[in-house]
Amino acid sequence: MPQAPQQFLDPSLSAEERFSALAALDRGTVLALEYLLAHVHSYHELLEEELEDRPAAVRYLDACRGAVAAGLRWAKLFCSSVRCDQGFEPLDVQLLLSGAVSRCQKILGDKRKIEFAGGDEVIVEGSMFQLQDLFMKGMTSFLGFVMPDEGHLTVVSDIQSLSQAFLGLMRSSCPEGDYLTVTYAVRGLGYDPDKQEPFLDALIPVLAREKSSYELDFLHVYGILRHHGGDAFVQRDADGIGALTFALPVQQKREDMQAPHNIEDESLRGRETILVVDDEDMVWDVIIDMLQELGYAVILAGNGREAVEIYRENPGQIDLVILDMVMPEMSGYEAFFELKEIDGGVRVLLSSGYVSEDDARSVLDAGALGFLQKPYRMVDLARRVRQIIDRER
Repeated sequence: MPQAPQQFLDPSLSAEERFSALAALDRGTVLALEYLLAHVHSYHELLEEELEDRPAAVRYLDACRGAVAAGLRWAKLFCSSVRCDQGFEPLDVQLLLSGAVSRCQKILGDKRKIEFAGGDEVIVEGSMFQLQDLFMKGMTSFLGFVMPDEGHLTVVSDIQSLSQAFLGLMRSSCPEGDYLTVTYAVRGLGYDPDKQEPFLDALIPVLAREKSSYELDFLHVYGILRHHGGDAFVQRDADGIGALTFALPVQQKREDMQAPHNIEDESLRGRETILVVDDEDMVWDVIIDMLQELGYAVILAGNGREAVEIYRENPGQIDLVILDMVMPEMSGYEAFFELKEIDGGVRVLLSSGYVSEDDARSVLDAGALGFLQKPYRMVDLARRVRQIIDRER
């Protein structure tokens, strides 16, 4: 599976999102280096007994110990002092995970089949951008690592009560409690608590030995997990690594979580009618909640062709079209130009998780009024919608 550049280099992302991605990768890399240095330190303890009668060798060993101790100290200082406090909010991660599965299947095509078994709403405090990155990158990296050509992946989300005894065996710093577990598995494996191994113990040595192109991606997702108070576990079978599990602490749903986004600025609200054009059910659920909470009336279309028909049948009734660029039957590119033929003053906001703003440049130059890169926060959507609707036609 071809690897995209690390996300913090993506020019379509905001500066905040690029910094967030870079900080997650930094955290995961430093934690892995700390793990490796701790192992080197333990090897030094074993060597000491072998070098009792060799003073020169003992001096070298002491120098190595000093270097390792400094490295461990610096790693701990880095993790404690460098933080990325991107605003966390209560999120239904089942919607994010469902959308990630849908997008991943679309990217992979027919060679790999992804089966998703989700559950009811689960609330996690986190960053929408980072968690969507976690699920997508975790899925594509695990698939590319264990099934580079073809195969069947099962994605199962569940709620598990993780005990202090279990977390101790995993050498995890997470407190005991309820966690959302998301397991990516092949060869019929699933989450078995008795067969889990710590992420760093099981996966990092394999990645380093095989010089895998997915090393940085796995460190990136591990950094996101640790930043969200979670951890990762690995399960092996006779054929190697067969399952990867992410664990994220969950919150009990409260009344104030029914509407997790809070936009207090009344100037960002409205009562206009917006046509949302997207083929992903997850996007429908999330964006409907966002727009309706802001006060807008929402009409849905599952593809470009349906959007064109709805717009034609409702002349003068639709104030804005939020148009996904990648869809079956009729792409956002084709739909935009058909909408322009119907109404030269149509207001269109482009959106995509697959293409960048530069890739949509021809449509923007032809009259589309903006571009939003998925995933986006409610406040970003609210601001962009008002900017476009308030423009003179």
